[in-house]
Amino acid sequence: MPTAVRELARIGPAARPAVPLLRAALAGDRRLRSNAAWRGFVEDEELRAAAAGALVAVQG
Repeated sequence: MPTAVRELARIGPAARPAVPLLRAALAGDRRLRSNAAWRGFVEDEELRAAAAGALVAVQG
């Protein structure tokens, strides 16, 4: 999933409809992961970093 979120950053302002989802992902208390093992923590950090970067790129 981080790859898809990074693509939003590449798309830039045309991906503005995704801003509410990116904000919700960053504001949530739940881990964003697909793996329940230790890798889940790494996935969460990667996805949050990608979402933060995409949010900056999309908003301009």
